[in-house]
Amino acid sequence: MSRFDDLLKAKKLKPGEPDLEPAPAPALPKSKDPNFVRATVYLPKQMHRDLKSAAAQSGEEISELVEKSVAQYLQQLSGNKNI
Repeated sequence: MSRFDDLLKAKKLKPGEPDLEPAPAPALPKSKDPNFVRATVYLPKQMHRDLKSAAAQSGEEISELVEKSVAQYLQQLSGNKNI
């Protein structure tokens, strides 16, 4: 008996019911998504270490943290123009 037998037994199909649900389309990796571009930035070594550590602790990628930080900065910048 395989370890998947219980899973197969758990999903009992009714007559005429399709045996598989269509899988959602996988999201494009950002490197292939035409809405994203690669940007190179230079950071002080300690800042890069801290950023890498923060990404590891949060479970996010460095690029996600940078994207959020830049978006927040731009939002603050545009908010300051309205004063």
